[in-house]
Amino acid sequence: MMSFFDLVAPVYDALHIGARKTARTVAALAEFKPTDRVLDLGGGTGRVARFFVGSVASVTVADPSEKMLAQCKRKQGLACVLAEAEHLPFADASFEKVIIVDAFHHFANHERVIAEVRRVLAPDGAAILEEFNPETLAGKIGERIERLFGMSAVHYFAPRDLATLWQRHGFSTDIRDGEKKVYYLICRK
Repeated sequence: MMSFFDLVAPVYDALHIGARKTARTVAALAEFKPTDRVLDLGGGTGRVARFFVGSVASVTVADPSEKMLAQCKRKQGLACVLAEAEHLPFADASFEKVIIVDAFHHFANHERVIAEVRRVLAPDGAAILEEFNPETLAGKIGERIERLFGMSAVHYFAPRDLATLWQRHGFSTDIRDGEKKVYYLICRK
């Protein structure tokens, strides 16, 4: 059966007009270095990852949707890998940074995803997440809309709850914009 993301893949980038702004925010929070290997987990079409090409050593997008990755492959400089977040096909310590933009709430097994991120992160690596805040009206509406589109695995976390979840896996965390509709979580190994 075709997933929602397979269906919208051809127009996904057009539906998400704020990718450049998101990329700037993520880059500032990640403090990218030219030697960083970056994984965009659940990165779909590479709509955000494409902005990091040339400023870091490598950018890899991992996503479970073949049709989203077909769009990703049209963007130069991105390695596009078909993968479930819970079972990453990468060696230990493969990346200095992992970004998860508007995707963590879609993963079926959050604990397993965090364990995989920890595994593929290099020592002193960091994960940077962007998520909708379910404690805001916009977050509540977003969650309901995604459920209407049949995304049953959707689970939004309040900023403090998401930070606690990552801390249980040995990460230090820093919440940014925790009171806004979209917030960021920096998780350091």
